[in-house]
Amino acid sequence: VARGGVDDIIGVLQARDVVQALIEGRPLDLAALARPAPVLPDVIDAVDALSALRDASIPMALVHDEYGHFEGIVTPSDVLAAIAGAFRSDVDDHDDPPAVERDDGSWLIAGALPVDELAHRLGMPLAQERDYETVAGLALDKLRHLPQTGERFRIGDWQFEIVDMDGRKIDKLLISRVSDGPMVLP
Repeated sequence: VARGGVDDIIGVLQARDVVQALIEGRPLDLAALARPAPVLPDVIDAVDALSALRDASIPMALVHDEYGHFEGIVTPSDVLAAIAGAFRSDVDDHDDPPAVERDDGSWLIAGALPVDELAHRLGMPLAQERDYETVAGLALDKLRHLPQTGERFRIGDWQFEIVDMDGRKIDKLLISRVSDGPMVLP
């Protein structure tokens, strides 16, 4: 719940508090129902974030940058995934293998595939300092917007094409080795 914009957040609503107010017939005052959430700097390490979340009255923290601008939220699940990686139960792979090499040497890759695994398979170097862990994150980092099916980008000798979107999630990419010629965008 915020006043006017995300830089003036009052707190976080929990569905059970809203439902309880409705059952009791109380007026729905969102500001009064909002619970305060801890505010964490965007540079906090995972252990300190987990400690702050453990002590919070709600399982969520607000993340702000050095200028006090709201950057997003973090939950215990987010922190655990950052430490331990994605859990199998969180990956929607429908029994499809995450990486399939095709006869022509191209790869059909799940967006949820860890980017380190992709780099190993393709022999592609990656920056050590990066803000993503999956191939979908790599695509978002390169494109700088939510792509549409058919969009392409290039990294070195590899062309990446978004071949399947599942709503706003990059589900599948086709990755092909290309010659040194210029890449043609759709």
